[in-house]
Amino acid sequence: MTGTAAVVESEPHGDHVVVRISGELDVFNAEPVTKEIEQAIPTESHGAAVDLTAVDFLDSTAIRKLFGLATRLAERRQRLVIVTLAGSTVHRTLQLVDFSRATPIHETLDEALEALAS
Repeated sequence: MTGTAAVVESEPHGDHVVVRISGELDVFNAEPVTKEIEQAIPTESHGAAVDLTAVDFLDSTAIRKLFGLATRLAERRQRLVIVTLAGSTVHRTLQLVDFSRATPIHETLDEALEALAS
């Protein structure tokens, strides 16, 4: 059992999936959470928006797993976009590691869904 909690919820949105994560992503739960995200995105889906706006903390293990998720989805020819609030700790952390080179980062879910649709 881990010492931290994260909740993963997903819902279809047209040809895409919205995956919302809340809580903390760290060394203790990053692997099962990213597996759960990947399983929530069916192969027939065109892509996914992963909403991290309710994530309070993200460590280097979680970032590495998110990079891996972006790579795996690209291999499946699926698009991935990330949603984080501007100025949040998660947003600043993703900027520091230049996560946008792996996949686009948007400040709102609407922006992310619009990007997926284009």
